[in-house]
Amino acid sequence: MGPTPSNYRPRLVDEKVKNLLRTSGAIHITGPKWCGKTWVGLNVANSSFMIGDSNNYGLTNKELAEMNIGVTLEGEKPRLIGEWQDVPRIWDTVRSEVDRNPGKGQYILTGSSTPKNDSPVHSGTGRISSIRMRTMSLFEMGESDGAVSLNDILLKADIGIHQRSVSLDHLVDMVLSGGWPGNLDLPYEDRIFSVRSYVDHILEDASNLDGIRRNLNGLRMVMSSLARNECTLAPVTKIHADIGAPLGNDTRLILNGKYETTDPRISYDTVFEYLDVFDRLHLLNDQPAFDPDLKSSTRVGKTSKRHLADPSIALAILGADHERMMNDLESLGYYFESMCERDLDIYAESIGARLYHYRDDSGMEVDAIVELSDGRWGAFEIKLGANKIDKAAEDLVKFRNKLEKHNAGRLPCCLCVICGLTEYTYRRDDGVYVVPITSLKP
Repeated sequence: MGPTPSNYRPRLVDEKVKNLLRTSGAIHITGPKWCGKTWVGLNVANSSFMIGDSNNYGLTNKELAEMNIGVTLEGEKPRLIGEWQDVPRIWDTVRSEVDRNPGKGQYILTGSSTPKNDSPVHSGTGRISSIRMRTMSLFEMGESDGAVSLNDILLKADIGIHQRSVSLDHLVDMVLSGGWPGNLDLPYEDRIFSVRSYVDHILEDASNLDGIRRNLNGLRMVMSSLARNECTLAPVTKIHADIGAPLGNDTRLILNGKYETTDPRISYDTVFEYLDVFDRLHLLNDQPAFDPDLKSSTRVGKTSKRHLADPSIALAILGADHERMMNDLESLGYYFESMCERDLDIYAESIGARLYHYRDDSGMEVDAIVELSDGRWGAFEIKLGANKIDKAAEDLVKFRNKLEKHNAGRLPCCLCVICGLTEYTYRRDDGVYVVPITSLKP
């Protein structure tokens, strides 16, 4: 069906795309640049209009669309319109067309940024359904053999014993190179170089988003701080302080009748703006906090865990390479955790679940919580080395016992340690699952 790329590798989101095309007049696929949105759309489209392409009239498709918006709609349905946000009127045009000519699966919009809130765009509720895409998971890339299903763990099924060995060298390469579909045929060292180039390009995009010129070095400083605080609960004040800027806005004084900046470093408000820019470019995937409905005085944190769209972005902007990560296993653990949470997020969404994290005022933490739509949920700890499995399992059991002691409204349906360097999948005597990330699938 349609102009499917010849080397297209199936994605877990494909099934959701097909389902929504059967039930919605149009769908909107969002995600960071280069995550595969266009290929997913082309896989089910029968015609396409790419805003960034040139045409036979000596114009770009963007110029043509601005002159004659109707040209974007002409073609066999489903019709893919790529990077629609560059001509924001396309959204309302599609919405109106679906209103005038009711029918399912007419248009597929893809976008790698969100227009400003003041853009004249109707919500599209009831006409346009949205799908969030991430980079590829290890299972989609073929790096996980999929011997164990996340869904089976949540159902407390018997997973048996399965052997799958992976080296630390290979895990480092997987974290550094990320889940970028365009890189799959490259050697790992070339994938890492490609991600660094991607970061340079995306920062340039951020510096010109909405036609507003922003300080490129400032954007790089803020992204570098996000990278250093990957997988943490760092507030904006921490990001601001981390880049060496004083708390508050730039100090100003009057010199010769004019305001002059006495400290050229980035203000708090500018950091906040840059974070918004990264969010609108779909470069942030923060992990919300989970509340199990504790019926006690225990206070549950509400702060989201910070994540860039892919851990490879964090390592690329920090200039990390294979040797550096092999010599800094403590830091590698954070980025390995981030990669696992990326995969859990993708797997959870594909089975109708959502990903969270947990932390309370006593300091008790759980790396990942996966909650199903029926309210059942599982708790997951993530560890790089097999030597950390026993402690992680003990912490999960303590967590469950604490909830039970405090009469929590809901208890976890399963406990699981996801590990990098364990060779086996199995279920311990205490009921805790142990699963290598390279054996997990939805």
